[in-house]
Amino acid sequence: MPVSPVTHTQYIEDAFQNEGSMSRLIPGFEERPQQREMAFLVHNALVQKKHLLVEAGTGVGKSLAYLLPVAHWCLATGKRAIVSTYTVNLQQQLVNKDIPMVTQMLEDNLGTLNYALFKGRSHYLCLRRWNKVYEDTQSKLQLVQADEEEKQIERLWQVIHDGTWDGDRDKLPFHVSNQLWSEVCSESIRCMSGKCPFREACFYQRHRRYLETCHLIVVNHALFAADLRIYGDTAGTVSLLPGYEAVVFDEAHHLETVFRDSMTFNVGHNHLRRLADDTARFISREPLAQLLSAHERSWVESALAHLLGLMDMTLAALSPNLLYKEARRRQDSLQYGKSDKYRLQEPGSIDDRIPESLRELSKSVADWSNLDLSDEDRFEANALARRYMDMAHVLDNLNALEGDGDSFVYWSEMEGRNRQKYVTLNGAPLEIGPYMAENLWAAVPTAILTSATLSTGGSFDYIKHQLEIDAEEAIIDSPFDYSGQACLCIPKHSRGRQPNSAAYDNYVSETVLEIVDLTQGRMFVLFTAKKSLEAVSSKIRDKIEEKGYPVFVQGDMPRQALLKEFKDAGNGVLMGLDSFWEGVDVPGDALSCVVLAKLPFPVPEDPVMEARETLWRAQGLNPFIHYSLPMATLKLKQGFGRLIRSKADRGAVVILDSRIITRPYGAFILKSLPPARLTTDLNDIARAISPAY
Repeated sequence: MPVSPVTHTQYIEDAFQNEGSMSRLIPGFEERPQQREMAFLVHNALVQKKHLLVEAGTGVGKSLAYLLPVAHWCLATGKRAIVSTYTVNLQQQLVNKDIPMVTQMLEDNLGTLNYALFKGRSHYLCLRRWNKVYEDTQSKLQLVQADEEEKQIERLWQVIHDGTWDGDRDKLPFHVSNQLWSEVCSESIRCMSGKCPFREACFYQRHRRYLETCHLIVVNHALFAADLRIYGDTAGTVSLLPGYEAVVFDEAHHLETVFRDSMTFNVGHNHLRRLADDTARFISREPLAQLLSAHERSWVESALAHLLGLMDMTLAALSPNLLYKEARRRQDSLQYGKSDKYRLQEPGSIDDRIPESLRELSKSVADWSNLDLSDEDRFEANALARRYMDMAHVLDNLNALEGDGDSFVYWSEMEGRNRQKYVTLNGAPLEIGPYMAENLWAAVPTAILTSATLSTGGSFDYIKHQLEIDAEEAIIDSPFDYSGQACLCIPKHSRGRQPNSAAYDNYVSETVLEIVDLTQGRMFVLFTAKKSLEAVSSKIRDKIEEKGYPVFVQGDMPRQALLKEFKDAGNGVLMGLDSFWEGVDVPGDALSCVVLAKLPFPVPEDPVMEARETLWRAQGLNPFIHYSLPMATLKLKQGFGRLIRSKADRGAVVILDSRIITRPYGAFILKSLPPARLTTDLNDIARAISPAY
């Protein structure tokens, strides 16, 4: 039974002092007043039912600072809370380390905290779809020898038969191809719900039922955003998560992007190709293979082939700048997977025959449900029909450009790898603040948003405006001594003032070669564009390795493997892009210098950015001051944060883009960065990383 709500904070004092309960569980625990301060703020927000924005500098220990009061509140009141993160790494840290520790601390006084990590349904295997795939494979294996995918199917059968696996793809002891997983994973549109013959054994539903018993549920931002959207679209009749009265958003600086992505719709060749492939598989197996006439099967196949061709022609016509004018000039982007975008502003650009054909196919497929089918096959036919109709509806919206210039922006986007390239059509809201204000902040009693990077220039104005949230505010400084542990070096070289010039990559290459001798490797070099990363790495990789320092370039291997190799080397040079600007933890001497090649301003030609700039100007706002500068500042703070991860760390951050000291806006950015010693002399880098300094 839950006890009365606790209004005092003695448990926080007892936990975070040197001889407290936390010190008994954490070897080498050091009391941090900043961590205790944040815990008090979170406790008060929960008790007073207020929203809270709290920036906690590196080293504060923010996860334990919010987990302890949240867990205590859950147990004391019997209410449920959600913790939402952006990265998988943080989720794993919370579930495997931090929450078990907090549970142990509270268990004697308040009882056991029930908690769970919950993922999107595509992470879980659907037993009904699996059963179909397995039966088809067994029939085929009577005639031919097993290929690699069929061997994976046999291994899947074994772990399912053993009964020790919980259906989560991430917990499989072997690799399953994306193609196979797409055929057996759980999907909402393919779910028979209460009519499914496997409902009681369903892995996904079993996880959802367990959530009802949990005090604390850990999810990612994308799943939380999807739940909010589904709940709103169904007027509260359907949800992914059970009810909750508090939510903590860690890594909250990503919220705007994630929620916008959750409201973005797209359609393209790959979407239609998958629908066509699913249809072809459905009519090729029993009972449709017998029930449909050869003429009807031929008509479906012909209609799909024609539709795919028509879609490709339309997509090409909607992206003339991409496919014809830009392709030759940007061969590098097509080869390496960089996306190209082209804003759509003219209604009626999509060939009307495409949505008409989709509706015709939807009607024909829906008619199959009148055949002599089982409930399961009848459901599959209706699900396929709905997918055709949904795609037609999306294309109708895109063709009308509904709300363009007011609330939505539309664009075509080409992505490719080597010679394969495809185009998708997309639509996204320009602003998500009003949606979040109405559907989230007004609906949940307490929302706590935290990150090491929420404020710019000492203010939360940017994120409060973007998210339309009214909240208490707190900036908690890092316990690290940045003036003693780190220096910020900004060389005054004239070429550093021209980051958009053709010669800038040469300047970066030459300067990195100078720095690598001063640091003896042990450095990150972070870029904002893949083209620059490749240009610089190709120029100096061999030269650095000749000096005896191994070089690791993003793209050589998976991100985690690359990071492990860098840590193990101890004197490596890692060159990376966006994913290495944050969420990477390399304490100790292996990382002593972080070089930031360029100020990370948003790409101005992005269609969403272009449309939002138009909107902001109409509102009397300066897009650079209102958006680009705060975005670059937050990103730069994240990059800086890779350097000092403990009180023993020492090192230097080098910003090669000297606009930060030559342009008026530079003072705003510098004010937002940790208070490291500022220098323009590269030689100060060697002194900064020296233990004797």
